[in-house]
Amino acid sequence: MSVLPPETARRFLPSVDRLETAMRAARRSLDRGDLEGALREDDIAIQLKPEYDAAWLLRGHIFRKDGNIPGAIEAFAHALKINGESQEGWLGLASSLHAVGRYPEEVEAYDRLLQIQPRSLEAWIDKGAALHDIGDYRGAIACYDKVLAMRPEHAPAWSNKGAALLRLGDDAGAARSFDEALQLDPDFFDAMANRVLLCRKLKRHGETVLWADRALRVREAPWLWYVKGQAHLGLGESTLAMKAFERALALDPKSKEAKAGLRKATAARQKGDFYRGVYECFGTHVAGDPGCEVCEIRGGCRLVTP
Repeated sequence: MSVLPPETARRFLPSVDRLETAMRAARRSLDRGDLEGALREDDIAIQLKPEYDAAWLLRGHIFRKDGNIPGAIEAFAHALKINGESQEGWLGLASSLHAVGRYPEEVEAYDRLLQIQPRSLEAWIDKGAALHDIGDYRGAIACYDKVLAMRPEHAPAWSNKGAALLRLGDDAGAARSFDEALQLDPDFFDAMANRVLLCRKLKRHGETVLWADRALRVREAPWLWYVKGQAHLGLGESTLAMKAFERALALDPKSKEAKAGLRKATAARQKGDFYRGVYECFGTHVAGDPGCEVCEIRGGCRLVTP
């Protein structure tokens, strides 16, 4: 039973109903990719209730998707003035600040959120990534360790920790972290890609090709094809290197590195070529591994394997 006078109820209830109708319509439009329609309905919601944090949050997401990052930052900041404990607001603000390279402010946004929700895994992992971007690798590792203390099976935290350790020159620690990530999620692209970078740094050409192939089965990336091509060159496989550089250029025709690699591989093929066939171990074996003594390409393998 309503305690409001009938005339007040008639004035108030339609506005509430119109507010929620506008919000639902805005969300549906956003989901469909109709950003103009979403913004139009969100404008109606804000006109009906100017200090409605949900409407300002939605406005931030609309602007973010439309590429209007300054507008998104302003919208998320306004939402947080209304409700400073909104995880969605702080994450949205941080993400928008990241998009324009304002990393120190992004870190501050995560810190504000972590004061409110100290067990937010998303805030810890994203703060670590932001610290990584500004070169604070030890700070990033501390964030990933926070995540792993709460959830040891968090594969992205292991992979990100490995990437930071790699930057610090701890190759063994990086390898252990990537192994942990891939044991938890064997198809985790980021961990495989990071393993490629580690193998390239160590000049283990065979392993670089192996991990690049595995990563590329999950997702194609021009830089991965380029690194794969460079590794093939290191193995003396000029034809395979050419194919890798050609694929890199098909994905990114403007890549100067891939163009230079293709020229180098083409020249190398005039002098010689090598093909390891289906022997996936090629370039990765350790002396005494099972099968080495009877391997058909053992002689060639030793020519290019450290």
